[in-house]
Amino acid sequence: MFRQIILAAAVLVLAACSPDKAAAPEEAATSFITANVPPPATATDTKGDGVLRDADNRPYGYALLGEKFPEFTATMADGQAFDSAVLNRWMVIDIWGIWCGDCMRDAPYVAALATAIEQDPDLYFLSIHVPANASRTTPEELYGKYGSVEAYFTEKGYSYPTVLDTDMSIREKLKISWTPSYLLISPDGVIRAFRTDLSVAGGEPVKDFLKDVARVKSEVRKAEFGGAPLPAGIGPDGTMGLKGPTPFTLDAMKAAFPGHEILTDRAYVGEQAYPVFLIQTLPADRQAGHLVYVVEPDWTLGNVGSVVTRNTDVAGPDGGKVGQMKLKALSPEARSLCKFETDAVDALFVCPDSAENPRFIRAFGAGGDFDGKLSDAAPDYQEEAVLLEMKYLPPAPADDQ
Repeated sequence: MFRQIILAAAVLVLAACSPDKAAAPEEAATSFITANVPPPATATDTKGDGVLRDADNRPYGYALLGEKFPEFTATMADGQAFDSAVLNRWMVIDIWGIWCGDCMRDAPYVAALATAIEQDPDLYFLSIHVPANASRTTPEELYGKYGSVEAYFTEKGYSYPTVLDTDMSIREKLKISWTPSYLLISPDGVIRAFRTDLSVAGGEPVKDFLKDVARVKSEVRKAEFGGAPLPAGIGPDGTMGLKGPTPFTLDAMKAAFPGHEILTDRAYVGEQAYPVFLIQTLPADRQAGHLVYVVEPDWTLGNVGSVVTRNTDVAGPDGGKVGQMKLKALSPEARSLCKFETDAVDALFVCPDSAENPRFIRAFGAGGDFDGKLSDAAPDYQEEAVLLEMKYLPPAPADDQ
């Protein structure tokens, strides 16, 4: 009787991974999918949870496919705090568990996948370690003989960023019905693709998976950020398609900067954070996109407050570019408006286009061979200060009426 109870418990633990019977290849739920489609007639709801599965209990679809990645906070295996709000880049997420036999069979492929993704500046990797179910959350049940994820990585000789779900809460938020599961997240936080085990994929699992990822990224970017890029310029009249009062929204950014990828991020003033949009060129040939503009909100967070560039390819109103134009290129009248400012990073001459209601500001700094204070430098040396930054300040909506 005792032996039978032990075997029954083992079956319950492995049920979330795989039973003994293997599904026929044409019926197996092992595809990389970007949309939920009707499953084959052989699919059954084997667990009574409304999820249609193949003969190995793998799901044919994923409930959150096409939806926003859920928000949650947690602790990572290395003790750092994690907030899902930081997932604002293309990212592959592996949901797994040390307790899961299928996950352990996938482990060599995951290690290779994480290593390959490290070489791609436009893609990131994250794993989430989850329990089998809500009643199996003790350290022994979660980590087995290893005692922790960190100890597991130490023995295996590799590691990657791992979020810990110790109470089933994250697994429930993510609606994970099978481990291992792989998700592809786009910078706007949408779950773009899903698949189960790599070890049963056939072919070259890691290479084929990354090809699928690249295809989805290309399709999403074409749909989301398509169109011919406008000339990269900035001045008192605006920049690209952002001219005049503009809502601080993703849709407005897409309209203003066609042919560019729009990323969300946070900037800080002291300890206070505020949202920004990063406007960058689309990646090509496994090269990361280049940052072109940073768009900051006004104090209401409802409209654009400024557009800043330090990109050396962006031309100002007179053709001057960052890293090339010098302060002496400004007219005497324009130089008379410049003010010397210092902060923790730069010593700058800040030169607005107007003393009362500026719409365009240039910031010039000392050359690399200057180790003193610009304010102490001779006037002729000050004029050698190099352009470091350009900023467009759109009028507030009320000012434009």
